[in-house]
Amino acid sequence: MRSRTLWIGSATLAFLLLAGCNIRGFFVRYEDEPVFHGPAQEQTQTQTAEATAGGANEKGAGVYARICASCHQSNGQGIPGVYPPLAGSELLQGDPSIPIRIVLHGFQGRIERGGKVYNGVMAAWGGVLSDEDIAAVLTYARSSWGNSAPEVTPEQVREVRQKTQGRSRAYTEAELKQPL
Repeated sequence: MRSRTLWIGSATLAFLLLAGCNIRGFFVRYEDEPVFHGPAQEQTQTQTAEATAGGANEKGAGVYARICASCHQSNGQGIPGVYPPLAGSELLQGDPSIPIRIVLHGFQGRIERGGKVYNGVMAAWGGVLSDEDIAAVLTYARSSWGNSAPEVTPEQVREVRQKTQGRSRAYTEAELKQPL
């Protein structure tokens, strides 16, 4: 009897792990259907963004494709209810220290953007990405998908990294509103 119970429990766990994320509303509930783009579409969108930026930000496009696109999507639209869009983001296009802090230390908690609520968690990338990589990817995002904010420099990233070096947890929206 014990082995049958163990088998049923293992089979149930395997089913949930393999299929759980694909069961609509089981783990993640979407307000709108997410739109995922294949490699050919991503390449076209990346090439379009690079052409718009004069091709000067290939490094930023590469970092974005490798690290950010899985959550924020290659078109910058995010995943409804989980990851907010970067296209048209006031937070991204405003004071550059805010997106720098988010990339360095992560973000967590509820936010509302464009009338939609998001409650995901963004990992901290400060231990993985160099100041040059962060500046490049933020410059790419701030100049893609209709965004038109000034570039972010490695010096700006370095300054924010030094000012926040003792931080050990992700930012909340309320904390980001506080000046450095």
